Parts: sequence; structure tokens; C-alpha cells
Amino acid sequence: MRVNEQYMVVLSSDLTYAEESDLLNAVARRPALFISEQLAPAELFKQWMKNPSAVPVMKDASNKPTGMLEPLHVANALHAELVKIRSYFEAVLCQVNESVCGIDKQHRVVVWNPKAEELYGVKAEEILSARIEDFFSNLRVSNCMHEKKELKGHYHQPCEGTHVLINSAPVQAEDKVIGGLSVEKDITELVQLNQELTKASSQVKLLEQEIRKISGQDCAFRKLIGRSQAMQNLIAFGKKISTTDATVLLRGESGTGKELLARAIHQNSPRHMNPFIVVNCGAIPNNLFESELFGYEGGAFTGADRKGKPGMFELANGGTLFLDEIGEMPVEMQAKLLRVLQEGVFYRVGGSEPVQVNVRVLAATHRDLEAMINRRQFREDLYYRLNVVSLEIPPLRERREDIPELVHLFLQEFCRKYDKSIKKIEPAVMTSFLDYTWPGNVRELKNAVERLVVLTDGDVIDEQSLPENLRRNTYISLVTSPVSQGKLMNVAVEAEKQLILKTLQQVRGNRSEAARVLGIPRSTLYYKLRQLGIPAKG
Repeated sequence: MRVNEQYMVVLSSDLTYAEESDLLNAVARRPALFISEQLAPAELFKQWMKNPSAVPVMKDASNKPTGMLEPLHVANALHAELVKIRSYFEAVLCQVNESVCGIDKQHRVVVWNPKAEELYGVKAEEILSARIEDFFSNLRVSNCMHEKKELKGHYHQPCEGTHVLINSAPVQAEDKVIGGLSVEKDITELVQLNQELTKASSQVKLLEQEIRKISGQDCAFRKLIGRSQAMQNLIAFGKKISTTDATVLLRGESGTGKELLARAIHQNSPRHMNPFIVVNCGAIPNNLFESELFGYEGGAFTGADRKGKPGMFELANGGTLFLDEIGEMPVEMQAKLLRVLQEGVFYRVGGSEPVQVNVRVLAATHRDLEAMINRRQFREDLYYRLNVVSLEIPPLRERREDIPELVHLFLQEFCRKYDKSIKKIEPAVMTSFLDYTWPGNVRELKNAVERLVVLTDGDVIDEQSLPENLRRNTYISLVTSPVSQGKLMNVAVEAEKQLILKTLQQVRGNRSEAARVLGIPRSTLYYKLRQLGIPAKG
């Protein structure tokens, strides 16, 4: 029926409640929704939802009505579709690994899945239809609903001890907000692990800071062990000159660690990403010196490689060249070295083209270069060119307070290497180490500790494990010292007292650290302090 330029439908139920005097156009209150016979049900429902009061009327290809959908049948179809959708929806809620919560406009809970029950310990039958504020506070889902905005990946702590990442949004139907929905991922375990990791990292950083503060070393100089004033001054000066390109002459007895210091200077310099090349001048035959330093062209001499070979200066280009035992270099080579240092240019053996390099030179020697200059064994001009900055590494006998720390460092290193578990060094052993003169310096000390680790079967290094030279040296130093005038027991007691005093001085009075260095329990150390009359504090 066409009423006021619009097609209307009259149902039997409309006639039932109409008055006898009513005209048909008066009871025709339902607009017609014309649909094609070929229309899919999903599209029908989509169009129908835009005007739920309309009645679907089918039309043929010529737009003539051919029938209409009975509302009761449609209601049954809608109910079946609703049941199907509801079943899928509930299956999704049960399978997802996130907590899902939905509320209506009155803040009543209408969705609460099993994961939400597990996360918050609240059963669905307890919370469904109840106001969500009765269970939680500081709610994001209600805020998003009222403010009509979405949240994505927002950190939230809905209750004490629970941490979640929340996605929340208002639920809309026909541009009207009918509720709110939140999906929450439980990250409580991750947060707790992160808190523990942060705490552990903070403790590690504090320990690293304390170690740096105590040792005065940064990463590049960490292998230069020593708390003695001489070593601290050496390390501080080494750090200062490492950031420059100045030529450095390292002086000291054999075994004091000249190459170790040279490497630290290189690693702390702007050149640290470039090569560090070591040349032992005492190990190269005189007739091969030039080709080793400067390289050679192909066929330059009998036996030479056809392609030629770069020398140490070329290999070190951009980095650092360490000339160890510079005092052993032949005099005839010293002039050529001087030219490279001054001009940065040299010629390969058999070559005619100059080679330009940018190399920082560090040199080291244990010899008296000044006396060699007087004997014309070392060029004076090269000496002054190398001796821009001079660093003297003290021998181990002049920094005995560093010996306990070095011993324990080497002990740990060789225990790992040889899979040993040595937990203690007898005080008498440490006394022997402190009294020995160490002519081979740190190298000799390291070899001695390695020997003790290899030969010790148990978990304690005692005096019987010491090599003969150390035991003999300790006995001589004790019986010839002023404190030895008296009985043998007095000598042993005085030696023990001196060892404890030296160790306490070395660790700056830290009793726990002193006990560790001495290899004895802290309770034993306190007993000996009282027994020997050493103040426990101060």
C-alpha cells in the first residue's frame, strides 16, 4: 500500500487491534523494505538493522512484489543466528590467553571470561550483572567508555600485585555507546623478573663502581693490578698520555709488564679500533731487521716472495707499533727508524716508491740507554725522539703490598685453567712471597703460582709446596733480620705479625678482605689480632 509517497505494509496483527471504522492507511504503520530475491541473508540483516521496524518485501527482476518475510519466521532465523554467533563468541573468550571484561552503560559486568577468573580470582557467577566498582577501582574500561576513546598497550595495575597491558575501547551500536570492553594481558611475572633484574643490575653497577674506585682502573687498564702508590701514579699518568699521539718510552726490568702497559695505552687511545703490532727487537736477526719493519718488494732478494710483503709499519698503519727491547736494535737501523718517526715515510726493501704511514710508536727497554749513548751503541737523536714521555714501571720488590692481590688473581686464573679448587693459601706461603726479592718480577710470580696450582693435590697450598729457592730465601730473610734475635718460635710469631700488618695496610684496614687475602676465616683473624696485640679497629 502506498501512503504519503511511501510503501507501507499491513500485517494481520495490525488488523486485529484496529477499529472497524479505521481505514487501511491508518493502520499501515510499518514501512516496506524492498529486497531482491537474490539478496544474501547477511546483507538482508545488515539493511534491516538500519530500520528494524520495517517489513522485508521481496521483489522480482521487474520490481514487482512477490511476497514478504513473516516476522515470526524471521525472529526464529535471527535467534538461530544469534545462538551461532554467541557460541563462537564464547569459544573465543575461552581460548584467548588474555583477560576479557565487558560492561554496560550502568557499569554492570556482562562479559567475564575464564582467563579473567584466573587472573583476578573472581568467578563469573560472582561478578556478572554486578557493578564492576564493587570489585575494582581505578578502572580504565569505564573511563574509555565515558570519554569515547581507545587505549592500546597501556600499562595498568588494577589491583595490588597484578600488572597488565590493557587494550580498552567503548562499545558502540548505531553510533551510540552501549558499554565498554577491555582486553588485558598478564605481565605480572615479567614485571617481577624485570624488577629482580634491575635490582641485580644496580648491585652489579655499584660493585663495578666500587671496584673502579678501589683500583683506580678503567677498562683498558684493568689488567694493571696494584694498589701501591707507585702503580696508582703510573696508571694515572698512563691514562693521561693515552689520549694523545705522543711517543712513549716504557722503562723497567724484565717481567714488570711493559707490554701490558703499552696495550692499555693503545686500548684507551683514539686508535683503539686499529691494529696494535708488537715487534721484539731482540728476536730479529740483524740482516732481516729492515725487511721486517718496512717490508720488501717482490724479488728484492733471494727467497723473497714474488708479491712482496708489507712490513710492521704498514700493518700498524692507523694504529700503534710497540717496539719492545728497543735497545737491541742495530745502530744502522736506528737512523732509518728516526726518519720514519720524523716524517712518517719509508721505502720498502728493493722499492723506489715512498710509503706514507700514520703510526704511533711506543718503545720499551730494560737497558740503560744513557750509558749506551756514551758507548755509541744507541743514537742520541733517536733517544730524544723516543723519550718524549717516559714511564718507569717499578719492580715487584718495590711494591710488595701488591703481591697478595696478584697472587690471588693468578690463583683464580690457574684454578680455572687446570680445573682445580684451591680455597686457601697458608700464611707462611704468603710470607715467603712477601719476603722474596722476585728478580723476574710479575712474570716470575705468575710462573710460581702456576707451579703451585699444578703441583697441589688438595685445596690448600702449604709451605711444603713452595719451591726450594722461595723457602731458602724466606729462612735467610728471617734469621738475618733484627727480630730473629731470640727463640725460633719468636721468629715465627713475629713473621706472622708482620704479614698480618702488611696485609691490613694493603687492604686499608678492611678485616674481611684481609682474612680473604690471608686465606683464613675471619674469626681466626680476630683471634690472631688479639693474640698478637694488634688493635681490632683503627
